[in-house]
This record gives sequence, structure tokens and C-alpha cells, in this order.
Amino acid sequence: MSIEQNVVCCCPDEDHISGCMVCGQELFCTPDKPLRATCFYCRQEKVTHVFCLAGHYVCDQCHSKDILDIVELKCNESELTDPLELLLDIFALPTLHMHGPEYHSIVPAVLVTAYGNSVGKKDQAAIKEAISRGKAIFGGICGTHGTCGACIGIGIAYSIIHRVTPYSIEERGAANHMTALALTAISRFGGPRCCKRDSTIAVTTARKHFGCFTGTGKSRYVCSQYVDNDMCIESKCPYYPRNSSRESS
Repeated sequence: MSIEQNVVCCCPDEDHISGCMVCGQELFCTPDKPLRATCFYCRQEKVTHVFCLAGHYVCDQCHSKDILDIVELKCNESELTDPLELLLDIFALPTLHMHGPEYHSIVPAVLVTAYGNSVGKKDQAAIKEAISRGKAIFGGICGTHGTCGACIGIGIAYSIIHRVTPYSIEERGAANHMTALALTAISRFGGPRCCKRDSTIAVTTARKHFGCFTGTGKSRYVCSQYVDNDMCIESKCPYYPRNSSRESS
């Protein structure tokens, strides 16, 4: 099955922050067999589980385009040693979408950056590698593969920091353990997914267990963007304004 995109959008040049990037409508996910669809922007045909009810499809590369360049620049320029504080700075970027595969790169990037700043050894190549590895985690993986890209991002960061390979012994186990800790923390809140909630939980988990950040750890996330998320779980979320004192990990 494929998606035919004969829909004429009234404002195709507008980049919507929430919902469909093209028209802002609600996104639909196929729970079983994926579909073939043509990206609205680059016109490449790919396989996807996610598209909007108007028939638009945007590939991961186009969804993350430009924002990850900004994230890399921000990480390279940052002197923050608290990864959550850096994550919140990135959340404030006006062109960052509410959800998307870009978060799979953002999580490891902020962790690697804060680590480098904490030990006094900024490593721009490591930041670039963190973003690159995160790009390999496709959008919607949290609904199709029983894992979350933000949690895998913790494993990516730990693996880069400790130079883990498939042949590593203790560190390979530790990298998997860090990912598992984040997945356990995220699983407590069920769904629907929220990339900001899950990324914050993942980074908070890493900040607690990596044992290498010199930041104060006093930064807290109080969500101000829930109004843009029509699937917000509201009072069930630890970062919903009324619940901001609750711990997530």
C-alpha cells in the first residue's frame, strides 16, 4: 500500500511545530504493516508507519533538517556542565518541533557536551558523532520496536564517552544498563509519547547515574509547551506545571 499525496496545502511553506509538519493536522500511526510514501519535501519514496490524515509524509531527514545543525553549534559553544540545563536551552529553540527523530540526536549531544565541559575537554568530534549516531534511530521507533530513541541516546552518549565497542566487557554492560534505567523510568508514564517528556527523563536519568557531571543538578523542567501538544497527558506528566515538583527517575 502507498500514500498518494494529491492534497494541495493552503500554506505549504509553513513549518508547523506540532502535528504534521506540512499542515499541522493530527498524525496517524499504522500499528502493523508499514506503508510506502513520498516525502512532501524531498520527494523520495520511503517506508513509514507515520503520516498525517491529509496524506502528507515527511521523512526523518527533512523533519530534522537545519535544527540539528543549530543544536551542534549550540553544543559546541556551550560551557554548561549540567546536561539538563543545556537540554532546556535547546528546548527553547523556536524552530524545534514538539516531537520528532531529532530528539534521538539531541539527547546524546547534550550528554557528551556536558561531559566534555565537566572534565575540561570539549570534544567537537564527539558531539558530531553523537548527533550522527542519533540520526540512525528512525522516527516512531518507540511505537514499533519497544524502545525509545531518547533512551538509546543515553547508550550512545555512554558508549562515546567510554569508547565502548561490541567487544567491551564491563563498559558494554554498563551502556546497556544506562539505557535500561531510562527505559524503566519512561515506561512508568505509558503514552502517548512526548519527545520532550521522554528526553527530559532520559537526560535526568543519565545525570543521576553517569557520575561525571560537575553541574549543580538544580535545573528542573517545567513544561510551557503542553499547549502545543494535543496528546499531552497533563496531570499524569511529572513536568506538567502543577506537577513540577515530582521526580521522574
